[in-house]
Amino acid sequence: MIYIVIYLVGFILTLTFLKLFGKKIGIDYDSGDNAYDDWQDNASAYLSFSITWIVTAPMFIVVVLIKSLYKFTQWFLKYPNL
Repeated sequence: MIYIVIYLVGFILTLTFLKLFGKKIGIDYDSGDNAYDDWQDNASAYLSFSITWIVTAPMFIVVVLIKSLYKFTQWFLKYPNL
């Protein structure tokens, strides 16, 4: 029973994350240029990603970590050497 609750909470959290930040991280299937994949729109893609949140959540964490490190590197390299 606890596993079902954990999965449902993860499903809701992943779906909410995708709704809020999906386009910002490059997941936008509503743009019309989706000839390279099978998703019809964001709804079908987000549903599939939310069902497989146990795999997609760690991938998103890695992507956010890499982008954050990249932004930090850009910020850090702006300053002259001491």
